[in-house]
Amino acid sequence: MIEMVGRLWRRRNGRGPGAAAAEPWHVLEGVPEGQEEIPGLLRGLLTPGSRHRQVSWDRLEPYLGWWRKPGILRPLLSELLVVLPELDRRHRIGVLDVVIRTADALRAGSLRADALLEAVLVDGQRAAAALLSDDCPEVRAAAAGAAEHVRAADPATFEALRRQADVESDPYVLGCHLLAAGEVLAALGATAPPDWWESWLDHADPHVRLAARTAQPAAGQAARAEETAARGETSGQSAPRRAAVDRAGELLRTRRHPPTGTWETVLAGLADDDSLVAGAAGAIIADAGTRISPYTDLLLPFARREGHTSGNVMRGLIGAGDPRALPLVLKRSHDAWLGVASLPARWAPEVLPALRVRLAGDRPEEALLILAGWGPTGAPATNELIGLLDTPHARSAAAVLGGIGPAAGRAAGLLHDLARGDLRPSRFRHHGYREPPRRHGAQTAAWAHWRITGDPRPAVDVIGAALRTGRGRVVLSHLADLGPLAADCSDDVAPLLGSLGEWTRVGAAGAWWRLTGDADTAVAALLPELRRLSDHAADPLLLRAVDLLGAIGRPAAAAVPALTAVIASERRYGASIVLDEQLCRAARTALAAIG
Repeated sequence: MIEMVGRLWRRRNGRGPGAAAAEPWHVLEGVPEGQEEIPGLLRGLLTPGSRHRQVSWDRLEPYLGWWRKPGILRPLLSELLVVLPELDRRHRIGVLDVVIRTADALRAGSLRADALLEAVLVDGQRAAAALLSDDCPEVRAAAAGAAEHVRAADPATFEALRRQADVESDPYVLGCHLLAAGEVLAALGATAPPDWWESWLDHADPHVRLAARTAQPAAGQAARAEETAARGETSGQSAPRRAAVDRAGELLRTRRHPPTGTWETVLAGLADDDSLVAGAAGAIIADAGTRISPYTDLLLPFARREGHTSGNVMRGLIGAGDPRALPLVLKRSHDAWLGVASLPARWAPEVLPALRVRLAGDRPEEALLILAGWGPTGAPATNELIGLLDTPHARSAAAVLGGIGPAAGRAAGLLHDLARGDLRPSRFRHHGYREPPRRHGAQTAAWAHWRITGDPRPAVDVIGAALRTGRGRVVLSHLADLGPLAADCSDDVAPLLGSLGEWTRVGAAGAWWRLTGDADTAVAALLPELRRLSDHAADPLLLRAVDLLGAIGRPAAAAVPALTAVIASERRYGASIVLDEQLCRAARTALAAIG
């Protein structure tokens, strides 16, 4: 059937996938003739100069999302496959990732079945097979991922995977090839010689052994005990099913393109009658970021149920940016705990009334966390935030008011008093004991007062004094925001560039650059923080360092190799999918700014 569809495509378009779109680009884009941009962007991908290529790719990406413009996806992906061998490493990986995403969306039912699109994906698998021996290991891994996710019954693809596996030197890439080989063999209904699989089952690298056990076709072979437990095939017992969900979670956490069926294993666990299995699956989904997007239709029924997993599923929907999570949030708004720490600012009109009630109640913590990410959008809650300046939540409330800016002008007087020590909030709510002056967040209040009024004098005085008494992390970030207005504090910042505390070093680098304009010194202090990227680490400190390097721009060019490796890696960074996605976004933004 696939071959027949492929022939149909070739007859229709003259030279196979990649030929001119069946409709002109201006019709597909919905613009007047002569104003279409896709042909120019495709040419831009082949133009010398990494910055020009990246700009072209960034403008093409919205057209490549199946959820945005599905009518353009098929002809555009077809064109990209034609020029795939001519693209640079980063954009080869990007095109292969589109093939993977589209195949997953088709399989999950999130994209309407389209035989011609399936034919393009088959050609995508063949194009990927030609890159299995690429010089770059990240490209080889992505090419294997495309073959694994498309799963077309193509003997030539299996032979290419087998040949490369026999000579592959990178254990991680080898594991990707084995997983792809297993999927292609399953699609062919064939098996590889048993001794070929056995050679990988005894490999020295544990990742290769795990990949071989996962990929090895079950037909005609005795299942190993550990494989049976990992796949949860023992009926009537929850332990194997829990093991399968846990292993799927580990694959999702460590691989940007996990084996086909990994997400399905988690979703099956969510429907399990055993609460431990369902709970483990829910915890994975809560931290899945945008990668769960193709499966949100399947998640909605679980989010609407009463039960301990519904909160995790709701958080997964929020992380995927699905607006259907909004009614679920509103339904929970009267509970003691909302269960979320961030929400999209575009939901503010519906959510703000509930957040204002929570700010006026006994548990404002979650509302403060949500409002901290909204900036000026949170202005309607100013009165409730002012009411918190005399409570243990004064520092957090002041930070939110500072983020709101001039629209929170009613808070300026109290913030000034808090910064100067004339207002000392109670340490315990509904209790008369007052905070000692140095514990009540005076520096944050001074910063917020400046953000609201534009008067830097109280902020420079209070924050500068705190810096001289040995404060670090929060004070330095406020100094960086003040920038040249606090230039007189630069002499106190300089010694902190060599501090033993990593947060202090990074904060000092950002403050030094903003206060003095000396980018070279700041970059020299920040670059050592990127060394942990070689261990695939990701945490808030690394995110801050990458953001600062991006803000510095061209003088931070020495960071480009490390940031490019982050984008190209098949392996995830950090302890969660969300952290990895945040790091990738920060790295892309920084690379675009550095040029």
